[in-house]
Amino acid sequence: MPSRNRQAGVERGPAVVDRVNVVLIEQAALALAKLLERTKFKKVDIVNRALTIYEYIDAEMREGNELVIRDPKGSEQRLKIF
Repeated sequence: MPSRNRQAGVERGPAVVDRVNVVLIEQAALALAKLLERTKFKKVDIVNRALTIYEYIDAEMREGNELVIRDPKGSEQRLKIF
């Protein structure tokens, strides 16, 4: 019997392990709309990626590391987002 993520020999994405229902504030809804347009990803993919990067940044910052954005000219900006 095929698994939920494999049907007729076709591999699907990772197994679903949790579901959430969220209400977005206006700023988050606008950000989601921009990402949908820019990336052409599905909402679920954007949310999964956002949570993954958020967890990574949070873990790094808790270790004392900084988040630095470098533009193409080499200028750096340290971000404090939490």
